[in-house]
Amino acid sequence: MAGYRPPVLTRRQFTTRMLAAGASAGVLAPLLSSCGGDDSSGSSGGGPIQFWKFVADGDDPQIEAAIKRWNAENADMQVKFQTFPFADYTGTKLTTAFAAGNGPDVFWISPGAFLNYVNTGVSAPVDDLVDKSGYNPASVAAVTVEGAMQALPFEIEPVALFYREDHLADAGIEPPTTWDGLFSAAQELTAAERKGIIIEVAPGPYQNFTWYPFLWSAGGEVVNEDSTESALRTPEAAAAFDLWGRLVTEGYAPNDNATSTTDIGTLGRGETSMQVCGFWAIAALQEEFADQPINVIPIPAPDGGTPVSVYGGWTQMLNAESPRLDAAKAFTKWLWVDDDVFAEEWACRAGSKFSPREAVNEACGDVFGGDPHSVFTEQILPIARAEPRYPDQVVKAVGDGLQAAMFRGASGEDAAAVAADAIDRFLSSYQGAPLNPEST
Repeated sequence: MAGYRPPVLTRRQFTTRMLAAGASAGVLAPLLSSCGGDDSSGSSGGGPIQFWKFVADGDDPQIEAAIKRWNAENADMQVKFQTFPFADYTGTKLTTAFAAGNGPDVFWISPGAFLNYVNTGVSAPVDDLVDKSGYNPASVAAVTVEGAMQALPFEIEPVALFYREDHLADAGIEPPTTWDGLFSAAQELTAAERKGIIIEVAPGPYQNFTWYPFLWSAGGEVVNEDSTESALRTPEAAAAFDLWGRLVTEGYAPNDNATSTTDIGTLGRGETSMQVCGFWAIAALQEEFADQPINVIPIPAPDGGTPVSVYGGWTQMLNAESPRLDAAKAFTKWLWVDDDVFAEEWACRAGSKFSPREAVNEACGDVFGGDPHSVFTEQILPIARAEPRYPDQVVKAVGDGLQAAMFRGASGEDAAAVAADAIDRFLSSYQGAPLNPEST
């Protein structure tokens, strides 16, 4: 596998490299026939710092307030904040802008798209913005390539199993701690219109994200240590595919979710008895379902296995070719490192998100130390691994395996093989940074 070397690219080369680095051909193919831009609001020329992210109604007021404070204090380094519909932002908006030379100065990137922008030379190192000793080591490792942090992590949102205390109590069931217990509970709790458990059945990064703890607790991995081939051809991986497949095919989990399972409302309304969801759900539960008897436990592990969680979180990346890179760095450092008011607001005062900065988590101790946050603080965060930075080719391969298990009746072994074959084909020609994070 070729080592990471940040290239200087033409627009056409950028698009071609994105395909080689793992970006979806369906997303990028139209760009290969046209080198035109979508607008001129990006990094070329003068003007304010361009800050892009997707639309998130619950988050943006806090960011907008912080930017207003920054702009009031920095007349010579103004920030122009723009948001875009999530599907557009994660689809073609960023890739089109960068292919046309109009990429933003500051932007948010998910773990699944991270390597695409590193491998094409878009990302600027941010090591000089932080004191790494005050950061969660796994968060630093997840964004590190050849010793340099290529984005700034700012949130940690681990996943757990939420459950209805009343449903379990009425059925005489203890909260499950093993896969056998989870499956049995899902079976017994399924009645009429209510399902025993809800898991994500729509393919995509979020589905994989919530499935990884099951794979890891069984002792499985997606790719081998040196990122050269799939690691899914194992009994451990087969068992994790099989568990999710059986929950859906035997009718204990819905085969079509009305909304994304990022929304805890299905559990809050009592439409299911258990739900795999993340730390962010606490804020929604407290706001909308405070009167409902809902609790949370670590995701069960197979007999003899060790429970594992996964945490996600977007990161802030800087455009290495920006003529305003120094200003973009200054703003990014102020937002996530220097302005403790915003950091606390983001983590615990307006939401429920751990920070990769230990100082912020300590400042939020009054919230994170109380119920129901304390279960995450004491039991789930310590066993959480960072979301993998797999390119979308690998994400799709894993998703295809899960779809085969859940909807085509494939055995766990056959589903694992579906994913492994596709991953091996991709890795045979992949050129770029390692898929697995580096030690820091």
